Amino acid sequence: MDDKRAENEEKDKTEEGLLLAIDGAKIKFNAHLGTFKVLNNVPTTQDKLTGTIVEKQIPNFIFDDGFQMISLTDWQDFGTAKVQENFVLLKKSTLPGTGKMPGNIPPESGKIEFVTSGQVNVPEKIDPKGAPVPEEKNDKKCFCNRDFTPDEIKEIVIALRKGEITGYTTQKTIEVVNGVKKKVSKKVALTVYDMPHTKDLLFANQSDIKRTEHLSVEDSSYDKVTDAINKALKNYDINTCIRKIHFIAQAHHESHRFRATFEGRTEKNTPSNYSGGYNFQGRGFMQITHDYNYIKYYNKVFKTKEDLKDKKFYKDKLIPFAQLLATNVEYAFDSAGWYWKNDDKVNAIGVNMNVAADQDNTLYVSQGINGKVKHPNGLEERIKYVADLKKIMKYENCINKKK
Repeated sequence: MDDKRAENEEKDKTEEGLLLAIDGAKIKFNAHLGTFKVLNNVPTTQDKLTGTIVEKQIPNFIFDDGFQMISLTDWQDFGTAKVQENFVLLKKSTLPGTGKMPGNIPPESGKIEFVTSGQVNVPEKIDPKGAPVPEEKNDKKCFCNRDFTPDEIKEIVIALRKGEITGYTTQKTIEVVNGVKKKVSKKVALTVYDMPHTKDLLFANQSDIKRTEHLSVEDSSYDKVTDAINKALKNYDINTCIRKIHFIAQAHHESHRFRATFEGRTEKNTPSNYSGGYNFQGRGFMQITHDYNYIKYYNKVFKTKEDLKDKKFYKDKLIPFAQLLATNVEYAFDSAGWYWKNDDKVNAIGVNMNVAADQDNTLYVSQGINGKVKHPNGLEERIKYVADLKKIMKYENCINKKK
């Protein structure tokens, strides 16, 4: 019993760490206690400004004993949700830095930690279930060798977003206990679906996605997106449930949960290993990257044999073409299918990804999309999306399911 109690207490601590940190949260730096002040005008949580990773200036931290920060680095362990394109802070987030008391006292090194999240009326226990993936109706037929309908794609997008917890908040409700109405506070999971302006909206229809390259509002409808997905699936032999499950899971991660077709980097923060630099960052449903991949796709589309040595072609044609993968709905999705099938030997594992998907090995598939490394970026999320999609699409009923 004691072991179980300790296990539950540890679980509660873990989930409490996922609470959003908001204006007024209590902080500490070594032995110095203080208050967190949100300085930017952002959406609120419990009527208080929500903390994000841009809040790392000295005025953000007010200590009770006169202690003052001198230098700060970058937030660690922040959330996956975004507010105005910046990741949210969680109660478990920390910020390394140095600070000092007034006078000739030597500076101290350490990290700012949240003592409280700033949210009020947090109950002792947490509902660990959060936002479960909803069960599908029993009348769904197998997805092998058929198109998706717009309603099915919408159902998939909503279920995936609701199944991904990004933090917690509290809600006040009225419950009847022994015939008496009482105000109670319950901890409620926040999901990708709950992010500002997200819900069931796609790509440019979400006003909080401010990328310089994006699909049009018209092309961000479920009708247009579903049509483009179906064409890509058909053209690149992604024709069974398990292939579609892995394809959608990877694209869901790469496209910022069906929210962006452009990576959104600036020239300053484009990684040095991006061949071609800023102009050839991630675009499309599967975030095609590097000039050598863009030119292969260009040659596939136009049936040409251009190469990167032609500087005039590079500047006048390849760079503008690259932008089409973020702004043209057909290219955005077709490029994803092209990369997936690997006819032009572009992915990291060197195989047709349909073959990889048939093995139902998410690590192997993820290495093909994100790089042949032991732990591809976002592997845990990609694994979860595959598991969720198997429930959403009722993979157990697939006529081609491996026995």
